[in-house]
Amino acid sequence: MRHSLRVLLGLGLALGAAGCSDYLSGPGVSSTQDPNNPLSLKKAGPLYIGIQQGMPTQFEGQLARFAAEYTQQIAGISRQQLGFDRYQASPPDVDTYWDAVYGSSIFVTGGGGLLDIHKAQQIARSTSDSLYIGILKVYEALVVGYAAALFGDIPYREAADSTIPQPHFDPQLQVYGDLQAQLDSALNIYLPATGGPNFGPNRDVAELVYGGRGTAGLRAVYKEVAASLKARYFLHVGAASVAGRPGAPPAAYDSAFKYAQLGISTPDDDFFAFHDATGVGVNIWIQFYGARFGDIGPGAALVEIMKRMQANGFDDNQRLAYYWFPADGTGAPDDFFGYRPGGATGLTTTGGIYNGSGSALDGAYSDFGNASLGFFQGSGNVRNPLISYAEAQLIAAEAAWRLNGGGADPTVVVVAAQPFLDAARKNRHFGVEDGTPVTFGDAPGTLLASLQNIMEEKYIALFLNPEVWSDYRRTCLPSLAPAPAAGATTPGTSAIPGRLPYGQTEINANPNTPATSSAGVPITSNSINATELAPCPVLNYTTSVPLAN
Repeated sequence: MRHSLRVLLGLGLALGAAGCSDYLSGPGVSSTQDPNNPLSLKKAGPLYIGIQQGMPTQFEGQLARFAAEYTQQIAGISRQQLGFDRYQASPPDVDTYWDAVYGSSIFVTGGGGLLDIHKAQQIARSTSDSLYIGILKVYEALVVGYAAALFGDIPYREAADSTIPQPHFDPQLQVYGDLQAQLDSALNIYLPATGGPNFGPNRDVAELVYGGRGTAGLRAVYKEVAASLKARYFLHVGAASVAGRPGAPPAAYDSAFKYAQLGISTPDDDFFAFHDATGVGVNIWIQFYGARFGDIGPGAALVEIMKRMQANGFDDNQRLAYYWFPADGTGAPDDFFGYRPGGATGLTTTGGIYNGSGSALDGAYSDFGNASLGFFQGSGNVRNPLISYAEAQLIAAEAAWRLNGGGADPTVVVVAAQPFLDAARKNRHFGVEDGTPVTFGDAPGTLLASLQNIMEEKYIALFLNPEVWSDYRRTCLPSLAPAPAAGATTPGTSAIPGRLPYGQTEINANPNTPATSSAGVPITSNSINATELAPCPVLNYTTSVPLAN
């Protein structure tokens, strides 16, 4: 939260949700009073549109670039991104995005944060529109859960009280528990409610993500989105649950398995940020690529995993050719080459660490997108999935693997997980481009359901989705070596970052900003959060690791 917002908070603006409480507290906040405008809003639609339009900045902007660089789906190869790829992010680099978690579209670039979400809920209550309330609770869980995953402990309960301009930071596991309660109320109370004025966004013609669906259709699809989020967050806390860490729920993997099967049930219902082909509506990844051409490139880790899967008969060339442009030749798999972290060259590259096995073809590397059809080469009206059918199936696969004797060896195959891995590999989708679903058909072969194979399939399917960073921190898969220092011939000696720093203005304005996390460790970029039990091992390019498939 920026300092300017803190002053406003003291005058009566409210931020997030107090646990599972449905009401804001503090003076000057009511269902009929909009503190930002002299005239009260009568409909939730204007705020709801802003909330949806705020999603791309958060989920496709620099926070997503950090996640993709740290997991080596992409590489920072020039200017600021090269430093970020070497783990040099600092508090000022995240200020705008930290603010947007809590801010209003009126005060914060990107907007659509908790302030807007709660004001929209107030208005929906004043009109007794339970469907709107339920949908907005889903957005609240999405926004706050994203922040908890990236930053660890964050303000949430006290952030709902406008009389507390310097809220305390809640433990990460507590935040996840509060979000589960919010999603439970959405699933069990608000989204199912029928009759009366429960028209939801259809009354305001305000639905952008699932535009064109009737009230019943929105009710059904947002129930699936809510269940998918519940499954995602139970998976986040699974290791802490097994370890009995205070604040972790019991049997988290059982819950993840249950809700994944209630989640998004078809790729046609994938949840993605809204985009169009207008100048301001273009996908944020593509906007960045156009404005800062040459700052980022394909990551060798993902390129090499996809090439290996093809070589072993478990993938075709469709996704590889859609994500990237070949470096040379005809576009066959051997024509694709990615960058190692920081664009490093001259590294020692024997062994099985994935990002150490790629090499350039005559000094040429791949670029983003195919010239005729590709993610970075189209009109910009590309809506890549943020929550998807594939993710739900792969959450179920991982949970089934863990619940049925998977153990500590990620190469063990668990039969109970196989149907869910198979389902994710059938009818593959990657969002929508210019109104047309991007489809790749069924993947070839039968990829056996080991944890390594499940996580590598998810790593490919969730291209550019920040959730991949959470997956890596939980499972240490795929096997990645840290970025090398400038000019080094071997990887770094510190673990791949486990969190992002808090924003500088938050540190300056809020004395409650912690120096030690609820996991009991000093907060640094390489420290772990309460959802992780230990940092991932620091590998190097000559370390031998077993390769799946």
